[in-house]
Amino acid sequence: MNRLYSLILTCFFVHGAWAQPWTLVTYNAENIFDADGVAVYDDYKAPGYTHRHVFTKVRNVAVIMAQYNEGKGPDVIVFNEIEADQTQSDLNSQTAEQFLQQWNGKSLEWMFGEGYSPVIADIPSEMLILKAMHEAGMTGYEVVSGYAPLENGKPTHAIKNVIFSRFPVKHELTRRHEVEDARPILEVWLNVAGHDLVVFGNHWKSGAGSPQMEAARIQNATVLKSRLDELRKGNPGVDVILAGDFNSDYNQSQRYGSTMPTTGVNTILKSIGDEVKVSAGVLIPHDSVYNLWYELPVDQRGSDHYRGYWGTLMQIMITPGMFNQTGVSYVDNSFEIGRFDGLNAYSTSRTPIRWSSFGDGYGYADHFPISMEFTVTGKDNAIVLDHPSKEEEGLWSPIPVAFTMPVEGEYVTTASVSGSLRTAVYFDQMFLVTGELVEANQIVVNGERYELYSPSFRIQDTLGPKVGTTVELFGRLGQFRGRWQFVVETELYLR
Repeated sequence: MNRLYSLILTCFFVHGAWAQPWTLVTYNAENIFDADGVAVYDDYKAPGYTHRHVFTKVRNVAVIMAQYNEGKGPDVIVFNEIEADQTQSDLNSQTAEQFLQQWNGKSLEWMFGEGYSPVIADIPSEMLILKAMHEAGMTGYEVVSGYAPLENGKPTHAIKNVIFSRFPVKHELTRRHEVEDARPILEVWLNVAGHDLVVFGNHWKSGAGSPQMEAARIQNATVLKSRLDELRKGNPGVDVILAGDFNSDYNQSQRYGSTMPTTGVNTILKSIGDEVKVSAGVLIPHDSVYNLWYELPVDQRGSDHYRGYWGTLMQIMITPGMFNQTGVSYVDNSFEIGRFDGLNAYSTSRTPIRWSSFGDGYGYADHFPISMEFTVTGKDNAIVLDHPSKEEEGLWSPIPVAFTMPVEGEYVTTASVSGSLRTAVYFDQMFLVTGELVEANQIVVNGERYELYSPSFRIQDTLGPKVGTTVELFGRLGQFRGRWQFVVETELYLR
């Protein structure tokens, strides 16, 4: 099947003609775990995490991937935070084709409904995603998993990187590079219409703002950089895409320069925004990579948020070979953020709607996916850069989330609800809350007590003087460790 697909792809390249561009997406799906209840993280152990949560999670991943290529899905996907299965079995060695054949004729709804069994509970998470995507019409993928070495029959990490590809995978060249205190970097070689494309799936050490954690990321970057140098020594024009959750901002050295004189992504990996310099890198050798965040205006860069400011932990970088006139090439200005209004983003902030295990599960992930397009070029297809990006010293400052006031239709009033709000109907809804403030961060609504929390300011300091009075505010109903709360995202929502 893969050989036939490769031949079909090759037919696009008669007399040097450009192919229809293909899409690569990288997505931190926020901990996709299987249903066996055996997990490193407590949040994904039984009984709090159920098979219905798994069903909702993988279905929602498929919904997001279906936003690409008119429902056909991306051609390459680099997933982060897929469980490294702690109950290893023969299921972990199945190919995508074998798995789909085994469960042919059985829907995911049936598998996690009336047909649910211990065998289904133990199916690896990436195969459940594959099944959900297949049922949604996204087909033709091979799956490569970035497991860490096993100790006593179990992976040494809780989660792993996984790559889905519609292009034939050169499995003999697949490598998993071990790093300190983070998931192995997954190196996968793809045959794109007869040309090699090397994709690295990354998930570096977390804690973007921590100098202590940056030491681990420097080591993670050193492993990746050493491998890149090795590849480019053999072929300066090698086509490489680096993708995933680097737990660093694209301008890590600029953002945290006062506490991090050396950073993994900028100092070691040499990720830069000078598109002209990188594009000339095969003719004028250097070892920088181009970071695709520079394709967007400065104030539009963000795929995650923390304490009221946007971050760029998800990144895609490319080598100079992706700009030359041989083999696989980047489609200029094709970089995009997968923010799908009305689906995975809140209307009042345009921030990600993250996952919650309330009920049968709700939401998507705490990161937006990001994407790029690539194609194949020849000597007759000179690449012309349109408004090439440059470094922007002095132009960048932390980008605050821009909150808008909820308007009619975007919120529910607590006064309009006669009973309890603690139901699936109201979960994660924006409310105009009216109630008695009984503590600086607690309010009574309809006879029930709720905590008040804000990720961007100390709500106790602001509301403390109003204890004992009736207050109004805009808050999103949620839970934290089983406790009900209203999340007040900005001081603007205090009335």
